[in-house]
Amino acid sequence: MSGARAVERLRAFGRAALLVLAALLPFEKLEPVARIGPLQLSSVELFLYLALAAWGLTLVAGWWAGERDLFARIERAPFAHHAVALFGLVLLVSAALAPASRGTALKFALRSVGGMLLYAAAADLLRAPGATVRMAKALCGGALVAALLAVAETRSARVEALLHSFHLKTFEALGRPRASGPFQYPNIAAMYLEAVAPIAGALGAAALAARRSFLLGLAAVMLVVFVLLDGVLATASRAGLVGGLTAVAALAVLYGRRRETRPLAPALLATVLVMAALASGSALGARFRFWRDGDWYRAVVTPSGGREGRLPPVLAPGSTATESLEIENQGALPWLRVPPYPVALSYHWLDADTGAVVVRDGMRTFLPGDLFRGDSAKIRAVARAPGRPGHYILWWDLVHEHTAWFSERGNPGLREPVVVEERGGPGATAPLPAVGVDSGGGLAATAPSPLRLERQEVSEPISRTALWRAAVAAWRAHPLLGLGPDNFRHLSRQFLGLERTDERMHANSLYFETLADLGLVGVLAFAVLVAALVGSARRAIGAPASRVLALGVAAGLATYLLHGLLDTFLEFTPTYGLFWLLAGMMVAMDRLPESAA
Repeated sequence: MSGARAVERLRAFGRAALLVLAALLPFEKLEPVARIGPLQLSSVELFLYLALAAWGLTLVAGWWAGERDLFARIERAPFAHHAVALFGLVLLVSAALAPASRGTALKFALRSVGGMLLYAAAADLLRAPGATVRMAKALCGGALVAALLAVAETRSARVEALLHSFHLKTFEALGRPRASGPFQYPNIAAMYLEAVAPIAGALGAAALAARRSFLLGLAAVMLVVFVLLDGVLATASRAGLVGGLTAVAALAVLYGRRRETRPLAPALLATVLVMAALASGSALGARFRFWRDGDWYRAVVTPSGGREGRLPPVLAPGSTATESLEIENQGALPWLRVPPYPVALSYHWLDADTGAVVVRDGMRTFLPGDLFRGDSAKIRAVARAPGRPGHYILWWDLVHEHTAWFSERGNPGLREPVVVEERGGPGATAPLPAVGVDSGGGLAATAPSPLRLERQEVSEPISRTALWRAAVAAWRAHPLLGLGPDNFRHLSRQFLGLERTDERMHANSLYFETLADLGLVGVLAFAVLVAALVGSARRAIGAPASRVLALGVAAGLATYLLHGLLDTFLEFTPTYGLFWLLAGMMVAMDRLPESAA
C-alpha cells in the first residue's frame, strides 16, 4: 500500500510539473540558461525537461513497485503512441543520414524527441479525473498573459523594451509594428494564441454544461477568447487570424448542436464577428485584405526639372548619372525614410531587345522625409549604368526594404531608353537641393544632403512560392529521407540558386518543410501521426465525459494543420511544446475511464 501511495504522490508531482510548464510555455527567453551535452536549454526547455524528469521518477517508482511488464505495456499502448514513436524514429534516421549538417540535424531531432516524450508524459499523467481541465486552465492562463503583453507591446514603448529579452528585434507590416509578445517572432505568437483560443471556449462550455455561474461564465469566456484573438490581431498574422477565427467559429457551431452548450454558441460567434470587424477596420486592416495588396504600393514616378533635369540619353559603361524625378504616394502604405524598413527609390536595368533583367538591384536614393498617402516629393535620383555597352531600358522602381519591390505589386514605375557606349554623355551630375514635405502637406525646400551612391546591402525577400519550389527541388534531390531535420534553412540556397540566404528562413509551410527535411518517408510518418490523433479525437469527442473539452483541444490541434499551410512551427519550443501537450491531452481523454469528469 505504501508503495502505491508513493507512486500516486509522484504522479501528482508530475502533473503539477506539467501544469507549471503549460503556464510558462509562452515565456522563452533568447539566452540559454543551461546546457545538456551539445544541447542548449532555454528557460522553457529547462522546465520541459524537469517535467520529463518528474514523469521519469513515476515510471521508476512504478517499476520498483512491481509494474515491470514493459512489453505488455507497449502492447497495450494506443496506436497514437506507435505513430509518435515512428515519427521520432524517422527524425533520428534522417538526421543520421543527412547529406550535410548532421550535427545540427541531430540536435533538432533530439529536441523533437523531447517534445514527443512530453506527449507521452501528458498522455500518461493526465488520465486522472479533472487533470485535462486543469491543464487547459494552465494553458489559457499563460496564453492570456502573453496576449495582453502582445497587445500592450504595440501601445507602450516601456512594454516593448521589457520584451526585448524574448525576441531578436521589432517587426513591422505596412509601416506599423507587429507584436511578438514574449515569443521570438510574431507568427509564433499568433500560432500559439490561435491554438489556445478554442480551448478557452471549451472551458467556458464545460462550465456552462455544469450549470456554474451562467451569465458570469458567458462574459468571462467572451473576454478571454477576445483577448487571445486580439493578441493574434496585434501580431498582424493573416493566417493566424484566419485560423483562430475559423477554429472558434467551428467550435461555436459544434457547441450549438448540443443543448447543454448551446447558449455559448452565440457568444462565441459574436466574438468572432467583433474581432473580424476590428481586424477590417484596424490600422493593419489592409494587410488582412490580401487580395487587394496592390493597393498598398501605388505610386507615380514622373520626370521633373525640365530638360536640364533629365537623364543623359547616352552613358558610359559603369558611370553614374542623376535625374530629377517627382514621386507621389497613392497607396495605403506610408513611406518611411528611416530603418529598419525604409522605402527608397531604386531601379532595374533591362535589355532593350529581349526585356531580360540585366541589373535587378540598383543603387538607392533615399527619400527627403516620410511620405503618406497623397504626399509627393521631388528628388535627384542616382543610377549607375551597366558595365557593358548596349541598348537598355532604365526602369525606375520603388522598394520597401526587406519586404517588396513596388513593381512586384503591380506598380508600373517609370521606364526610359538609354544607350550605353564607350563615349557616353555626361556622367554624374551635381545633386539638386532636396525637396521635402512641410507640415501642411505642400512642398518645401530643405538643406541639401549627400546621396548614398553605394549599393545598400539588403537581404531580398523570397516569396513563398519560390521557397516551396526550392523545397520540392530539395525533395527530388533526396526523395526518401530528405535533407535532414531542420536542414532546409541551412541548405536552401543551392535550391534557390542564391549565393547566400538567411538561415533563419524556413520553407514557410509545415508540409513543404517536412517534405524537404524528411522526404517521402517523413511525410508518410507525419500522415500516420495525424491519422492517429484524429482517431483519438473522434473517440474522445464521442465519450460524454470528455466531449466538451475534447472539441476544444481538437480545434486547437486543427489550427496547426490549417496555419501550417503557410508557416512551420515545430522548430520553436513554445509551439512544438504546445502541439505535443495538446496531442497528449487528446490521447489522455481518449483513455479516460467512462466515469471520469
